[in-house]
Amino acid sequence: MAGGVLLSLGILAAQYALALVCLSVSLVITCSITVVIGTTVNYFLDNRINSAELLFPGVGSFVIAVCLASAVHALNADDIPE
Repeated sequence: MAGGVLLSLGILAAQYALALVCLSVSLVITCSITVVIGTTVNYFLDNRINSAELLFPGVGSFVIAVCLASAVHALNADDIPE
């Protein structure tokens, strides 16, 4: 039940984000937050089979890749003539 409520809140937040910013920005941010929060929550819910030495550097690399992609998108947006 709580998962459904959280999913509904996530969809509602994504709809508001789409209304405020473009799809290429809001989709990347929404997916990134989903991956980071989901991975962290799953790590703490089942710590029998998880290895923090492998998991959190991977999540950190994912966050760095998203930040770099956002920076490149911002730089390319400045080059597009209006």
